[in-house]
Amino acid sequence: MKTAVSLSYFHRKIGPLVFFSYPKNSLDKDLSVKIANIMDQQYSEGFFTHSFENLKSMNYYFEIHSDWARGNKEMLMVSIILDQQISAEIEENLSSLCAEFSERLQSNEEIYTAFYIKDLNSFDDNDKEIIVKNEALIEAWVNGLYWAIVEYTWEKTEEEKIAILLNDKHIFGSLERLSNGPIPLEWLREWFIEEFPEKNFEEIIDTLVDKQFIFINQIGLVEKYVLLLKEVNAERIPPDSVIEYIDDKPELIDLLLPKVQEYYSEYEKKTAEEIKQDSFTLFKIMADPKKYNVLSELRNGLISKDKLPKLVSKKSLDSLMENIEFLKKYDVIEELNYDNETYIVLKTNLQITTTFPEWMRKLLPKESEPIVANKYNPKLRDSNKEEKKQKETDDTSL
Repeated sequence: MKTAVSLSYFHRKIGPLVFFSYPKNSLDKDLSVKIANIMDQQYSEGFFTHSFENLKSMNYYFEIHSDWARGNKEMLMVSIILDQQISAEIEENLSSLCAEFSERLQSNEEIYTAFYIKDLNSFDDNDKEIIVKNEALIEAWVNGLYWAIVEYTWEKTEEEKIAILLNDKHIFGSLERLSNGPIPLEWLREWFIEEFPEKNFEEIIDTLVDKQFIFINQIGLVEKYVLLLKEVNAERIPPDSVIEYIDDKPELIDLLLPKVQEYYSEYEKKTAEEIKQDSFTLFKIMADPKKYNVLSELRNGLISKDKLPKLVSKKSLDSLMENIEFLKKYDVIEELNYDNETYIVLKTNLQITTTFPEWMRKLLPKESEPIVANKYNPKLRDSNKEEKKQKETDDTSL
């Protein structure tokens, strides 16, 4: 399983239960019980780990004030569930994130009400409204904690790995230099040293060979040529998938689609050089974990910008807003105002594609024109017979 985050609490009648986990449905019933029962092992606030089967949980036990609980306190535990080994440094960072999460709950005087959502019918209308509001707030906080943890623990996707490689100007430029056809290794070395004197040419070549982007072909005893095996491009595509996630606010589609259509009509007018520069910018976006996380979150649905200050810490908020402004500047996202609220949605989705190099495509044999037989026509056949018969008669008469 992938990384998951859960928040457990001690129910006054049932005992420890998982209150909420993210991603949704990441914990089955059996695993939820095992995670919640870990609470019985801790009696003082703090961080501790637990292992079972092939999983490891990193847990932080803490308490918050409660006007409704016995002893005026709710007992809680936030858990990070992993199926991979992590370094001591990452573990320390995750511990800090859990501590910040507990402080956020402890600083909200009404947050304890959320844990009574299952007893909602036992409260008056005013309390019901507070309970529902705080339950949604906790779910959003757990969601935010998950994405913060992802930056430290998530194994990078294939498109991230490619983007991180192509994010370097000397790599991007070298592949671009090879896109027109094979080049003698010495010529490429001379060009590279002139363009990127601070970089190690041999290391770059070894990396590109290892990643199967290029091939070194030796002709004879001395001469070597560098061949590009695949072109890699970062492209923009319309955000069709987002439409599925805003069924509850269909008016947003009416606001978004004209902006998307306007953007792509202008994008089609870009020159080849402008598209190449845009591709490099997209590689930089997907290579940056914080920007990529925003992109990943928006691929799953829209974000309410007005609620962000309540979901993350001040430090995280400043960084998040900076990345949102960057993505907005480069037309990856769009802000839409609807029903007195500002939403962030994808304006263009991003994808990485690989293709045969242009020089290789030119070497492929062109498809020959198909030979189409004359369509059978009985009248034409009879006419041909008459002509042949007349010709034979004329020949006989001669």
